[in-house]
Amino acid sequence: MEVAMHDAVKRLIQLMPPPAEGGDTVDWDQVHANFGWRFPDDFRDFIATYGMGAISDSLGIMSPPFVGHPYDDHLVYERPYPPSDNLLRWGANEGADNFYWRCTDGDPNRWTVAVLTRSQTWYDYDLGMVDFLVHLVSGHITPPLNAQLSIDPPTFESWREEDRRMRESDDWGSLL
Repeated sequence: MEVAMHDAVKRLIQLMPPPAEGGDTVDWDQVHANFGWRFPDDFRDFIATYGMGAISDSLGIMSPPFVGHPYDDHLVYERPYPPSDNLLRWGANEGADNFYWRCTDGDPNRWTVAVLTRSQTWYDYDLGMVDFLVHLVSGHITPPLNAQLSIDPPTFESWREEDRRMRESDDWGSLL
């Protein structure tokens, strides 16, 4: 039986191919049991398809912990649910712009996106996370970010590929 994928993730796949090795497998029930968080369906499908990583080597996307998660810090690290500020950061770029969900509804599928720029200016979007990414990589929205996202064409690099590159560069450096 084929599992239905969120429509926004299907649209994103048309704009930005997912990594060949696929996404990450998160035990969402375990995340809820351990941390109290439930997540939007589009995000869950994004993580299953793309995993944790970066869009165009600029916008880093976080995930909850999963078996083999490479970092101590993760999406819900030290973030109790519900958050007192109604925010949960799901991404950031090298220009110190941060991407959040506004967690103002008990139904995570109704969470919207807020962007906090380095200059401490908020921009709100009445979109889910993956719809926001579709609009962002297609150029339909252009928040005034401190680091521009290269979208010609947009690419996604999983944490596994970045880890592989880092190990190879370390190996290269040890040969010098």
